[in-house]
Amino acid sequence: MNRTNRPYARAAALLTGIALLAPAAVAHADVTTVSVTTERTAWDQAEPGLAPGEVDASDFGIRFSTPLDGQVFAQPLVIGPTVVVATETNHVYGVDAATGRVRWHRTTGAPWRSAAIGCSDPGPNVGTTSTPVYDPGTGTVYLTGKVDDGPDDRHPHYYVHAMDAQTGAERSGWPVTVQGDPVNAPGKPFNAYRSLQRPGLLLLDGRLYLGFGSLCGIGDYIGTLAGLDTRTRKLTLWSTVAGSDTQRASIWMAGSGPVSDGPGRIILTTANGQGAGASPARGPGSSPPGGLGESVIRFAVDDDGGFTPQDFFSPSNNATLDKRDTDLGSGGPVALPAAHFGTPAHPRLLVQVGKDGRIFLLDRDDLGGMGQGPGGTDRAVGVTGPHGGVWGHPAVWGGDGGYVYTVENYGRLRALKYSVTAAGDPRLTSAGTSAEDFLKMSGSPVVTSDGTRSGSALVWVIWSGTGQYGEGGELRAYDPVPVDGTLKLRRSFPIGTVSKFSVPATDKGRIYVGTKDHRLVALGRPSAFA
Repeated sequence: MNRTNRPYARAAALLTGIALLAPAAVAHADVTTVSVTTERTAWDQAEPGLAPGEVDASDFGIRFSTPLDGQVFAQPLVIGPTVVVATETNHVYGVDAATGRVRWHRTTGAPWRSAAIGCSDPGPNVGTTSTPVYDPGTGTVYLTGKVDDGPDDRHPHYYVHAMDAQTGAERSGWPVTVQGDPVNAPGKPFNAYRSLQRPGLLLLDGRLYLGFGSLCGIGDYIGTLAGLDTRTRKLTLWSTVAGSDTQRASIWMAGSGPVSDGPGRIILTTANGQGAGASPARGPGSSPPGGLGESVIRFAVDDDGGFTPQDFFSPSNNATLDKRDTDLGSGGPVALPAAHFGTPAHPRLLVQVGKDGRIFLLDRDDLGGMGQGPGGTDRAVGVTGPHGGVWGHPAVWGGDGGYVYTVENYGRLRALKYSVTAAGDPRLTSAGTSAEDFLKMSGSPVVTSDGTRSGSALVWVIWSGTGQYGEGGELRAYDPVPVDGTLKLRRSFPIGTVSKFSVPATDKGRIYVGTKDHRLVALGRPSAFA
């Protein structure tokens, strides 16, 4: 293979079908981003077709299982009549949402083999790992791919692609190569070899935001946030530890996406730092330091597309988290909807939980800094636990008084009840767990409901099975309100070998799951697919 060729110069990217090249009208987008909204609530509030009575029906089950080329770690998107799904071999598909027929298919270049760095997670190939994002204004799906097209396997490239959602055709001027120096680390260029683009993509005000971390924590690496203007294709990079390319502090969040709770605002979480200054020393949130490992960070986006840390929270024991690999950044942040959570003093709440199992309730407008509580403790709105560690992010249910759900690593599905103390402070209290255990590879939960109508909701989660690599995986549905401390398992559906930390997509009474054994699986009642 000639490694100097770029993927977009190869065989017209293998678009299949002459009709696929025709222009398409902008489709209504049903599932545009990972975990339903840019707040990452994982709460789909418009699913009467997935109510408990519908799911209990004897004809609710697998409707199709479409074979694909490659493992699927990214959540599928549902865009009008098309499900867009991307794989670790850099294959991208547009699948008919009702029949499972492949409407279009293209490749974006040779996938990079993770054995080149000694990692098998993901493996054996790294292509598209993160969940794409859809822009309904232009009918465009944006996604990333890691491609083995350098002079050797230590010099791959990351590309950002822009595709027509209904044909798969690449937009003019794309893809864009991720390259260059971070604005706060000149002379420390982005290293695609050591990087994995795992978090789901964020589209905000015409700009894409991409988080990068490590592959299996191997070698010297750095967390990187990339901002890409979709109109000018101007790329801006920012390092989690200013001036360094070795002090780690990945942005990976087990596939969760950066949060945006309004124009010009981005919130994300970083993992372990390494060495002096990699994670914050004691200080106020309004003065973010150069090293922001083990931190929840809120950015402000400038008019020209640049972004600057404005506020942060880091646990007061962040040095211990660094040493023990119990990082905060194994979990992604979730912004709780103000219509159902919050008080006049704290109307905009955020939930964050990582490997050590403490569930932090934070104020999105005043995150709390490091060691700013009494005696150098955490200045959080509330802390619950510790319970089991989380690889992923919580899900939210705004009905029945408000609940938050976590899936614990080698633990249980846990329901946390929202309430307000006598002093008027918001809090989350553990209200119950599943009777069943969840292994390390299980995914983040998703809630479906018919608005906030009591009795209409279910909590869905991809259970990783009993095998070491996701064999025997299931899609499970739980009742949302614990009874006598237990979340009832309503139904489970075997779906084969599942990818770690994966998230299902829900749409119009249908559920779509991408699997590790190279399939797109759709479930629901026959009437939902008619």
